[in-house]
Amino acid sequence: MKNSIRITGGNLKGKKIPFDFKSSLRPTSSKLREVLFNWLQFEIQDYKCLDLFAGTGALGIEAISRGAEKTVFIESNKKNYLSIKNSISELNLKNYSMVLFKDGLNWIKENDLSMFDLILLDPPFNKNYEIKALEIFYKNKNLKSSCKIYIEFSKFFEFELPDSFEVLKEKIVGDVKVLLVKIK
Repeated sequence: MKNSIRITGGNLKGKKIPFDFKSSLRPTSSKLREVLFNWLQFEIQDYKCLDLFAGTGALGIEAISRGAEKTVFIESNKKNYLSIKNSISELNLKNYSMVLFKDGLNWIKENDLSMFDLILLDPPFNKNYEIKALEIFYKNKNLKSSCKIYIEFSKFFEFELPDSFEVLKEKIVGDVKVLLVKIK
């Protein structure tokens, strides 16, 4: 079944990102995207972003719409990957993006992340991917000290932020909790 997500702000405001509804895909709500980009509104211009468990690509596309220079999308589900590629093409964002069909955790282990200003971390819920990704970021030692990491998870999930990270912002909307953090 085809659904769509509406871009909430920036130069693509109102455009739609189509996606196939399935229980494994949980797009970030427009309310949470508004929260995130209100937090970043005065600094998102020229950011290089990493949308790690991209899903529909909504977070990374919204970042571009609001002024980010580039987003790298990493998605391991073939259908989702192809859907993101299609959305990028339809929205004429090829010059602002790179879409990779890869496992997110392996990709961040193997690649230099020093170019990124913002990492969008919205993995499947309740699988500990958030913690694993944060451990990799910390061990890699190649993030900019200014790099911000947006994390989205179920508010019912026992999530403990590692001591090596500092919370910049946090919010709960419905059943979802979001954090904006950086390495201390």
